[in-house]
Amino acid sequence: MSCRTIHSADGSVPHLALSPGALAHIDRDYDYEVDRDPPNVEPIEHQIRLDFMRGGPVRRDQLLGNYNPWSYKAETPATHPWRGIKQKPRGLDYAEASCDVRIREEKKFYEHADDDTVLVDAPAYLAARIREASEQSDPHEAVREVRKDREKWYQELIPGANLRQILKESSYGSLIEKCIGPTPDANHLLEHNAFVGMVIVDDDTNPDAIAREHDIDSVYVLQESVLSHANTDEPVALADYGIELPAPVLVGEYDSGSQYPFIPWGDALTCSCPYKQSAPFRVMCKHELLASIVCGDNDSIFIPLTRGIHVPHRARRFASPEIAVSHQPRTAGGHPSP
Repeated sequence: MSCRTIHSADGSVPHLALSPGALAHIDRDYDYEVDRDPPNVEPIEHQIRLDFMRGGPVRRDQLLGNYNPWSYKAETPATHPWRGIKQKPRGLDYAEASCDVRIREEKKFYEHADDDTVLVDAPAYLAARIREASEQSDPHEAVREVRKDREKWYQELIPGANLRQILKESSYGSLIEKCIGPTPDANHLLEHNAFVGMVIVDDDTNPDAIAREHDIDSVYVLQESVLSHANTDEPVALADYGIELPAPVLVGEYDSGSQYPFIPWGDALTCSCPYKQSAPFRVMCKHELLASIVCGDNDSIFIPLTRGIHVPHRARRFASPEIAVSHQPRTAGGHPSP
């Protein structure tokens, strides 16, 4: 498999080698295979990041306590946890509206399931599933099932089983519990959490040797096995995403003591934490929520570097530039936000 080599502005930093699946879909070398590669960063994922960037910091009193995400039903108001005096985070309002808009925008793909000139614009996973359904003995029913599953993702799984789950005191709250103030902003968040530029190497490579070779501080060269993502029940490796080691990447260091690299993938980044990696339907984890709020405070789609080496911009790009220039956060009913 060919790789795209990206060099840092700092010539002493090792290059970043990306597989075709990690490139933007408009790149001539882009080659993402649904059944071979890890889940792609879907358009809704970019949009939700932008929604939370636009929505601003999340207040402590907006976080949920006890909440069972599997009890949530979009059509049953009694299961909605933000009721009464507890105010829903603005970013979540925007994200739910984005999900509703996506349902309407994807309608054309089901109506033209046998037309590749239409499906070429569909997200890669959805296009593959529609093509599979179109080859079944009853293609209309098969496509209807694909649509039903997709709409359940937007209506229940994303808002109920994912976003509300991370907006709990036990989830995102664990990243802000030591921060000062009722509404921790980027400055307060980064007093207890950090985004560090590092060179990650494999276990057969001596970090000190790489540090000497490239004349960088050895504290910022680590073997991948040291990081938290490599020490979970079902570890994901950078190599699973086609990243060649040694690689300069951004590593999130959190108040809990964990260290998770952000992996360049699909024109953005994906967190390597087990919450995000263990279930493909999850479009955001608490670490990505924190990154969204920090990026929003900086008015940038790039995660700021707290310390460490100067990794390439591609290793800090948190949302697609293409989607960032076109996405408008919306309120309930699909109206543009004020």
